[in-house]
Amino acid sequence: MPKTLFEHLSPDTGAKRILALDGGGVKGVLTLGMLKALEDELRARAGGSSDFRLSDYYDLIGGTSTGAIIASGLALGLSVDDMIELYMRLGPEVFGRNAGDGFFLQSKFESKKLRRALQGVLSTKTLGSQDIVTGLAIHAKRIDTGSPWVLTNHPLGIFYDPPEGAFPNKRYRLIDLVLASAAAPTFFDEVVIDIEFDEKRRSIQKGYFVDGAVSANNNPSMQMLMLALEPSYKFGWKSGAENLMMTSVGTGMRRPVVEGNDFQGLPPGLRGVHALRAMVYDTQLQGVMMMQALSEPRKPWRINSEIGDMAGTCITGVPLLDYQRIDVALDTKPKARRPGDPQPPMTLLERTIGRELDATMLNGLDLMDNGKKANLDLLLEVGLAIGRTYVDASYPDPKFDAAEWRA
Repeated sequence: MPKTLFEHLSPDTGAKRILALDGGGVKGVLTLGMLKALEDELRARAGGSSDFRLSDYYDLIGGTSTGAIIASGLALGLSVDDMIELYMRLGPEVFGRNAGDGFFLQSKFESKKLRRALQGVLSTKTLGSQDIVTGLAIHAKRIDTGSPWVLTNHPLGIFYDPPEGAFPNKRYRLIDLVLASAAAPTFFDEVVIDIEFDEKRRSIQKGYFVDGAVSANNNPSMQMLMLALEPSYKFGWKSGAENLMMTSVGTGMRRPVVEGNDFQGLPPGLRGVHALRAMVYDTQLQGVMMMQALSEPRKPWRINSEIGDMAGTCITGVPLLDYQRIDVALDTKPKARRPGDPQPPMTLLERTIGRELDATMLNGLDLMDNGKKANLDLLLEVGLAIGRTYVDASYPDPKFDAAEWRA
């Protein structure tokens, strides 16, 4: 039987499970493929009922940007298949045609198209809606004050339902928060939300929000660990690999590289955009590194050539949690070969799906705005294949299964 929201959030109802979802635009389809493998495994353990949802298992689901979209849908009790169907429509509708140049004159895509695509799922629901069946965390960046915002539906949170005079987080509309989290600079306009009102309910202060990736939270796993353990957030969950687990799911990783001469030839603004992309990659990888340093993953992620995959490394001596990163390296290969040149080796991604891909298709996988159907289908195929390399009878660890499953 599904748990109540209280049972999910209470520190007194057993071990806790967290699902952390990265940002990455349409690459969220890749995330959903990996989540499909996860949901299939957990559904089988739960008895095979088609009614099973990831929200039945995870006590806190959170994300940034596209991860916030997926997290909100899952926390509302939607299945992964429901979210896949949404993304297969959303990709072509939202990213099918440029609205601007994405830099000088106008954001590349229209926010109203993304709002319209999400309206059917999020409707007028608020962060305090009873339709949210498990813990939810949404990450955004308030650019006018320079502060990262992490909003949760925990009823004890200091801003969830504050004393009279302050606007309560529980009354923010989910669609506004998700659009704020997904407002990637150059892709979408910033999102403006009324955050303070006078006694006549007239807005007297607005907040200006951009993508949560414009902070350290594009990979939200470190922040979500803090939500669980830092007393100020009121979750009060217990640490330890027997008490706390986290599944961190990415959108595919590729180190952003550029030829030095090409970089110098770019206008200053475009050099800044490239630097921002590099920063997002660095914070994502640093999040994985720190989480692995606090745990002992069953299948550790390779960080770099200096420290490898950190297998056997736990800087706290005793793991703070059971942590696993599920992701894929979006490696590329030369675009063209001359007759007689040796065949380049298959990438790990190609070996996993069992076939070679055209170099252009490989390159296209890492584009946040590649909403073409062929690319979405390939992202889903890759996600499903990669997910099955991480998820099986031993992961998630059966010790975190619901008691009735074990019975």
